[in-house]
Amino acid sequence: MQVWTKLFAKSPFKPLIKHSEVVLETVETLEKALNAWYNGNYDEMRDLAVEVDRLEDVADRIKEEIRDSLSSRLMMAVSREDVLIYLHMQDKVADSAEDTAKWLLVGRPDGIPKEIKNVILKMGTESIKAAKLVHEAIVQMDRVIESGFAEKEIEREYEIIHAIEDVEKAIDELDTELMKLVFENADRFDWSTGFYILNVARTLSNISDKAKDAAERIRLMMNK
Repeated sequence: MQVWTKLFAKSPFKPLIKHSEVVLETVETLEKALNAWYNGNYDEMRDLAVEVDRLEDVADRIKEEIRDSLSSRLMMAVSREDVLIYLHMQDKVADSAEDTAKWLLVGRPDGIPKEIKNVILKMGTESIKAAKLVHEAIVQMDRVIESGFAEKEIEREYEIIHAIEDVEKAIDELDTELMKLVFENADRFDWSTGFYILNVARTLSNISDKAKDAAERIRLMMNK
């Protein structure tokens, strides 16, 4: 626990960045798994999906260690409550990536029309982009603190937050497009395949939703 206390002594965001690095690795591994799924490389996809699960466990352990080491006696530029709430939200990004990996493991896209697979891949790319931007946002928040809330650094943080919000809007549009395609092509696959498609899409959307929640928490911390 001492290592986390030392990091907190430097900045309240140093431990969050360490946790975010694992979350980032989790979503980047999911991105590789999704591409393998799309291309029909199922053995590679399975290995990558299992690795996503392992990395999510690592993120969980780091989260718990940070919680246990975050003493109320520590003097920080932001409140202990804000740090813990943000940590929870950031961890949910990894949880959602793990959920997607589990769905990839239970089915194959063999009977799924190409146009539907294309939309799912786009959703994955955009959602994972949002998760990557969250990592940028927490690193930038550390810069904001270290600069003494310099206007230039704050502006850069807002640019990242707005980019995350734009990605989340794009995901909503892709989600609507996917649902239309599923119903238009319902006669080309059975109900279980439709259920599978919608759940893969749902978990991918959750990644961007959780990324947006984390970004909103950063916005609130800057406005306090």
